[in-house]
Amino acid sequence: MYDTSLIFRIKDTLPLTNHKILELFFKSWVDDACHNNVKYEISRDINGEWEPGNHIFNETFRVTFKHRGDAVALKLKGIPQSFQNYIEFVN
Repeated sequence: MYDTSLIFRIKDTLPLTNHKILELFFKSWVDDACHNNVKYEISRDINGEWEPGNHIFNETFRVTFKHRGDAVALKLKGIPQSFQNYIEFVN
């Protein structure tokens, strides 16, 4: 049963064109750390008024863990240094 979640947010410092690449690397990191026993829910909301080519995404990843210990371990390890400029914990 999947019941424990952590929420991560992409920081505004990442160019929009790189969000998908970060998502792939992020999922790989979490899957490797938790042996693929996670589910993802990705939320993409546009901040402000939408204009073609000129909008900002508020993008969050809710990661729900099958094993509560995986969530605790991931939280204690923290975000890898290679991701720290781009992604942060929300809760």
